[in-house]
Amino acid sequence: MTNYNDFDDDQITYYVYNLNWHLPQEIQNEAMEMLSHLPPEKVGMLLPTYGKECWENAVHLLKEMGYPRNKEALPKLAGLLQDRNWPGALEAIQLFEELGTTISVPHIEKECEKAAEAHDGDWLEHLYFAVEQLGIDAHDFRNPVLYETMKKAAEVLD
Repeated sequence: MTNYNDFDDDQITYYVYNLNWHLPQEIQNEAMEMLSHLPPEKVGMLLPTYGKECWENAVHLLKEMGYPRNKEALPKLAGLLQDRNWPGALEAIQLFEELGTTISVPHIEKECEKAAEAHDGDWLEHLYFAVEQLGIDAHDFRNPVLYETMKKAAEVLD
């Protein structure tokens, strides 16, 4: 049986922000150790919206946790694909590759829907970069038209 820490949300938030790469390494290491014992229903908190400095360490933790324990964080992980220059984005692609197409595509497709609704060509281009890296194509998408929209947006920016 796995021993999970029974943290309240404020404690989790405290440790998540201690993943910040600007902090001393020993603080980051302590935060990673504490957060490595999060129960599955709390791992979605590892990727805060405002905390780019924490994302790379958080992705590392999610990778160590593995699937299905990291399942609750996958929508936010896919959110990192909005810009491949963001900390943790390339590592997120690697993690999605390890998870496989069946698990990855629904989360990536959801991000494509958001980017298409926002008419954000840059976001779509970054997502297309990710799906190319993952070997995902139109037949993997539930909505192949959405894939083509993403691809066209990427081609316009090339």
